[in-house]
Amino acid sequence: MPHLTLEYTAGLRPDIEFEGLFARMHDVLSDVAGIKKGNCKSRAIKLDRYLVGDGTSGEGFVHLDVRFLEGRPLELKEEVGLQLLAVLKQGYGSRAQQEDLQITVEIRDIERGAYFKVPAGSLDNR
Repeated sequence: MPHLTLEYTAGLRPDIEFEGLFARMHDVLSDVAGIKKGNCKSRAIKLDRYLVGDGTSGEGFVHLDVRFLEGRPLELKEEVGLQLLAVLKQGYGSRAQQEDLQITVEIRDIERGAYFKVPAGSLDNR
């Protein structure tokens, strides 16, 4: 826990070094939310089939879905979200400043009773 899923549209800079990008995101989760880096799991998914708007502008997007166990205050989630957005903007460099790239971050809770893990680690109810 937590799980980070980065979806990005085909045609975006193929030279993104995802391991470094994820390491910076794990730093944010550790520094801001007190999450052990060893519990962070990240993956990137390239989207070959997508549509943005009416499809004529060549737009693309990057969306980061962050899921961690419930119980953290909204203010903390906001700070984590803003810092992760800054990491993504930096990672995508000048492309992030262009109107044809949308970057978004969404943070969602996972219900503690609906999450199962081996070894249990920080899950005290398993």
